[in-house]
Amino acid sequence: MSESHFDVRRLERYDSTTREYLLAIITDEDHASQVELDSGQIAWQSTLRHDRLHRDVDLQTGKPNYRFEDIPEHEGGEFQLVSLIAEGGRGAEFSELAMFGKRLVTFDDRTGLVCEIRDQNQLVPRNILMTGSGDEAFKGFKAEWATLYNDQLVVGSHGKRASEEWVKLLDRHYAVQSVDWSERYQRIRDALGVGPDGYVIHEAAEWHPYRREWLFFPRKISTEPFDEAIDERERGANTLIIANEDFSQIRTLEVGQRVPERGISSFKILPGYPNECVGLKSVEIGSRTESYLFCFNLDGEVLQDDIFIGDYKCEGLEIL
Repeated sequence: MSESHFDVRRLERYDSTTREYLLAIITDEDHASQVELDSGQIAWQSTLRHDRLHRDVDLQTGKPNYRFEDIPEHEGGEFQLVSLIAEGGRGAEFSELAMFGKRLVTFDDRTGLVCEIRDQNQLVPRNILMTGSGDEAFKGFKAEWATLYNDQLVVGSHGKRASEEWVKLLDRHYAVQSVDWSERYQRIRDALGVGPDGYVIHEAAEWHPYRREWLFFPRKISTEPFDEAIDERERGANTLIIANEDFSQIRTLEVGQRVPERGISSFKILPGYPNECVGLKSVEIGSRTESYLFCFNLDGEVLQDDIFIGDYKCEGLEIL
């Protein structure tokens, strides 16, 4: 296993005897993230949760089912992450988590900050990603999804506008390369048939090293122009995109029933069971926020219906 790429090692951390996983879930609290420290200094804060996911098998049907266990704060289930870096008065809006080798990495979708999380609550800045190609504007990259491809960390954005159609490739030393993925994003839109007036918003993607396929689970899909009020309540999606390595072949798969106000904000392939995934859904309607956990397989079957986990917005998920 030591000679494998990072993406394969990530899926080989557990085997098919695994019955319990430790999850890390991070919040993106937008404007509510600003806090005042005891020293009087203004900072920005996010919550990192640790929870357990249990996998059981029905002895009669042989089908797996999942249970979610909330770990109380006093038992090490909740930690506060504090950042002193902001853009336009906002910061610590962490949108994704990814295990990069043995390092847990998170991404601020406001500032473009890339941080390692150490000892559950220490943020260690490693880079700042800039929007688009990295050359045209002094603005942080709106990082929304991240996955491992071979030994690289691939970080992407919504894909709704041109500056969000670039991805960032980070090597193990956090050196960055910006790559234009506009053609790939367009192929996804074409596969979904949204037309010239519609849009797709991405916040969740995985590279599957065994299948050599890209898995994208859009948060929002619309055949009509963007309208914020309608988008919040009606555009939540349940369509999984499955693309080959160069995106020349794309198919779509419906997963469960669509709940219009809920959209996918992150998902991860389960180590030991590479046909099964755990995901996050979030709701954001005005000041109302909710988060749900669910499990599914890559045949489109729901293995665990949406479980309400809190009235806050969780956007990043990883298996520790």
